[in-house]
Amino acid sequence: MSLEIYLVRHGKTVFNTTGRLQGWSDSPLLPEGRQAAEDLGRALAGKVTFDAAFSSPSPRAAETARLILSAKGQGSLPLETIDEIREYCFGGFEGELHDVLHCRIAAERGYPDMERWLEAYRSADRHLLAESVSRSDPLGLAENEAQFMTRLQEGMRLIVQKSPVGGKVLAVSHGMSITGILKSINPQSTPYKSIKNTTVSRISCENGLWCISTIGESFLHSN
Repeated sequence: MSLEIYLVRHGKTVFNTTGRLQGWSDSPLLPEGRQAAEDLGRALAGKVTFDAAFSSPSPRAAETARLILSAKGQGSLPLETIDEIREYCFGGFEGELHDVLHCRIAAERGYPDMERWLEAYRSADRHLLAESVSRSDPLGLAENEAQFMTRLQEGMRLIVQKSPVGGKVLAVSHGMSITGILKSINPQSTPYKSIKNTTVSRISCENGLWCISTIGESFLHSN
């Protein structure tokens, strides 16, 4: 029997709105982010019963998970945090404006403008952003692609290990992390671009084999 994972990106935050990098730092959920999490929980009620629930340790992810579970009627289900599914670490660039970082990388890599760089990054066959940030980080703390992907794969292994065989589980993570997880299953599944906040990507694992069912699915208007 396969384990089915509902992989959800956290609700919208202040930094999502102001265009700043969050990474391992955090910013609070906006009222609309909390509302969307509750709406998702209500939309999932009657469609799936979770046997286990996990989230990144970041407050924005853990709060999203609790709001989903509470609104769904499963508020008593224990939530376990998994360090390995937290967001990419931007090191010394944490909290920087997205556009400032991408303009800097575009210049360093010889692209004429940020838009050309983003086009190349999103369609690349490797994680050019992680490669660039880890190389440029003044603190030397940013993760390179191998560190990031290895960590995410370990996180998914832990979720499988901690979940009941053939169960259905909730896992709340982050934009870059979810993209990394999907690409570790199928490199052609999605571009290097985060799915929208509070959307669901359904993946399954059976006998160590992973499969992607949906990417960035919205349940908010499906009732």
